[in-house]
Amino acid sequence: MKMCDGILDLIGRTPLMRLRTGIPEGVIAAVKLEFQNPTGSVKDRMAYHIVRKALNAGKLKAGDTIIDNTSGNTGSSLAMVASVYGLKAILVTPDKTSQEKIDLIRSFGAEVIVTPAEAGHHDPAGCYMVARELAKKHGYFDVDQYDSQDNVEAHYLSTGPEIWDDTGGRITHFVAGIGTGGTFSGTARFLKERNPRMKAIAVDPEGSIFAAYIRDRRETEGHTYKVEGIGSDVITKALHPELADEVITVSDKDSFTRARLIARTEGISGGGSAGSVAVAMEQVARSAEKGAVIVGIFADAGIRYLSKCYNDDWMRKQGFLAAQTEETL
Repeated sequence: MKMCDGILDLIGRTPLMRLRTGIPEGVIAAVKLEFQNPTGSVKDRMAYHIVRKALNAGKLKAGDTIIDNTSGNTGSSLAMVASVYGLKAILVTPDKTSQEKIDLIRSFGAEVIVTPAEAGHHDPAGCYMVARELAKKHGYFDVDQYDSQDNVEAHYLSTGPEIWDDTGGRITHFVAGIGTGGTFSGTARFLKERNPRMKAIAVDPEGSIFAAYIRDRRETEGHTYKVEGIGSDVITKALHPELADEVITVSDKDSFTRARLIARTEGISGGGSAGSVAVAMEQVARSAEKGAVIVGIFADAGIRYLSKCYNDDWMRKQGFLAAQTEETL
């Protein structure tokens, strides 16, 4: 009888799919469909790796509580992994997080604490500090995805090798959004060890402070943006900026409209950050040599944003669609 032993066995080994929108002839572009992971995002890899490693090391046991701040995807992943291992989970998220994500986290039995999105990284009312203070006060296991090197290791051990194997070592450019920096850094490190000439391109939303830091190590002040899951108002330890050969900044509008276009023309329904990555991949492809092989990460699924970027009314309210035009994208 052919079957897996449990849901955690389905994490990873996600497929590569060719992307054609905006890609010139002579260049191969492919996206790694991370929404094929059990909870629908790339964060399953990190959550599983960190929790399993802590359990094996005796830092966690059944009945313990894990906690972290999240824009939603990590929360779903940690809640799912916790349910399998008999752990309790508390996830702290800003109020810009889509309701679909919050409901998914709760569906696994986890507790969700919602904080103001405008509260900064070091604001006691913000999701980062709320998670850290609760962990300290109650002795919860603090996943701390933004600074965890186990986050980076998860992708060094899984995402990078999968991309290398699936492209037969032909990858020339790797493109990924940066939120914690773990997916980008772990994957890029593995691929560059195999081919030092491979270029790693980070994708950052307008309003995030990562781009300036990667380019010239300047720490700037960010401003709010609508794309979820990428960008930051603080420099994280999971980001290894020396691995980035380039950083591309993409606007909310371009991210959302590209995600909608790809869903309607190629049947790939990704989140807003997938749109960001797709815009960056087009930019890379237009300056790449013939025969280049560009691989991007589509971190999560569009079903998580049906009330946001796939909702015409929401898009119009944000100013991303013309108010009185029948939208076709």
